[in-house]
Amino acid sequence: MTYPVPPGNRHRRIVVEFGPLKYFHSIMFLSDLQAKENVDIVDVANLNSLTEAETDTSLSFCLEYVDDSFTESMRALISWLSREPEVLDRIGEVTYHIHWSPHHKWIDYTTEEKSVYTEFMNAVERYVGEAKVRHVSIIQKYDIETTVAITDPAEIDKLAQEICDDVVRWRHLKILDYGVSSFRFLPTSISLADTMEVLNIGGGYALETLGGFHIPRLRVLIASQNALHAIDEVSFPSTLRRLELSDNKIYFLSYVSFPPFLEHLDVSQNRIDTLKGVNFPATLVSLNLAFNPIESLKGVRFPEGLRYLDVSNIPNESMAGIRFPDSVTNLNLQASMTTTRGLKLPPMLTQLCLCDNNITSINPLRLPSTLKVLYLNNNAIKTLNKVSFPPNLRELYLGNNLITTLKNVHFPASLEVLDMEMDPDLIGIDDDFAKRQLTSIKDVMLPHNLRVLRLGYHAISQLDSVDLPPGLVSFSACYNGLHTLRGTRLPQMKLLDLAGNPMLTFDHFVLPESVTELRLAPELLSHLPPYVIDRINQKQLLLRQSQPF
Repeated sequence: MTYPVPPGNRHRRIVVEFGPLKYFHSIMFLSDLQAKENVDIVDVANLNSLTEAETDTSLSFCLEYVDDSFTESMRALISWLSREPEVLDRIGEVTYHIHWSPHHKWIDYTTEEKSVYTEFMNAVERYVGEAKVRHVSIIQKYDIETTVAITDPAEIDKLAQEICDDVVRWRHLKILDYGVSSFRFLPTSISLADTMEVLNIGGGYALETLGGFHIPRLRVLIASQNALHAIDEVSFPSTLRRLELSDNKIYFLSYVSFPPFLEHLDVSQNRIDTLKGVNFPATLVSLNLAFNPIESLKGVRFPEGLRYLDVSNIPNESMAGIRFPDSVTNLNLQASMTTTRGLKLPPMLTQLCLCDNNITSINPLRLPSTLKVLYLNNNAIKTLNKVSFPPNLRELYLGNNLITTLKNVHFPASLEVLDMEMDPDLIGIDDDFAKRQLTSIKDVMLPHNLRVLRLGYHAISQLDSVDLPPGLVSFSACYNGLHTLRGTRLPQMKLLDLAGNPMLTFDHFVLPESVTELRLAPELLSHLPPYVIDRINQKQLLLRQSQPF
């Protein structure tokens, strides 16, 4: 997670690329840097421009294998490193991010390509100095078909040595991202830097054990999307604050010795069927247990300081008798019960998800007054009449229910987002889909402060003289069968989504100058008023065409 820094206090960082980034991990790597620092991007062909780099400027190499030009670009980079000792002396922290091709297996790379990669690491160590290297990312190096099938001891030793060669030389490393690489275990011979604080070895769907390494100062361990069956034998460092183990094959937590100061634990998407006897650390702030076959939460002792709890998508029948800590502010109970009878919500909740729970009425839920965000999608709510919404509610999500009218509904004055968009995938599958659709919003009392209104995939044919809130900036009525917008005023609108309404006419409707993005069915493009076409041509208005549904 990144936290924006005020522009005046941002550190300067230079990022060297082999052309525009193409891979997701690389794009996110750069995005994280840009969120925290002032980043200048330099192509490998323009490295000479770095001669004026300021003292203590950080330097990052963000390198992707896209095609066979990788070798040439690497050699140019190595040559520059050898020629610029004065520039490198002024540079502070150095990081490098190398993303191998998702379309190649490790055995498919040429000897020259593998060799130039090693030469690059040697050059960084020699000309930059290992003490300056604090963050290394090596993404998608080993594919599962190649490494998991290895049984020959000599080949296993060779793989272990390659992994060691990647990382052991950096003795001052703080962050190691070895993500989306498949190996069944970390080499027992590997010696990771004692300075390391963040380790990502997730995404390879092959790692079977967390044994075999010791990192005394580790604060973040990410080993999600692997093949871990158990973690009760693991001796986690006492410094660990975040542990992410989602999408593994873990069956039990009962005998796990969690780190004493752990704050964030994610064991979602595993095979845990009971939480009896589990001792969660008292320091936990967030806990994710979603998508596990947990049949009951009765008797579970949640930490008293917990703020974020996700127990969604479990085969639990009822929350009756379940005590959630009073400290919880964010609670996800999506698809976690067959009845809400007996559900007692924490008093300080600010965000609550109750989607997919067959809820028929809101009032019996006894929603706390502190609630600001409420998700009630995919339930069986028929009416909002006489519903007492929490007074501080800001966002309300009600799509895919049985609500056909909003007349006489009293939304809270604080509401800023009302999302009632239906799921188009249900059309043709759900025989009662028509019973779930709004047909009009005329005479509906929408809150004055509403800024976002989404009513996509309903059956609203007219929006004539509808009194929409004056501060509305985003409005969607896509795929409704709309015909007219006569007299409707949208004074501050920025995004107007009318896609999928091919019969719509703009007669007696003036598109506000504030609108910067307009979405329409392609059938309407030849009927646009001249002033709208002028705004599009002058790039004052972005026009997006919808696809036939």
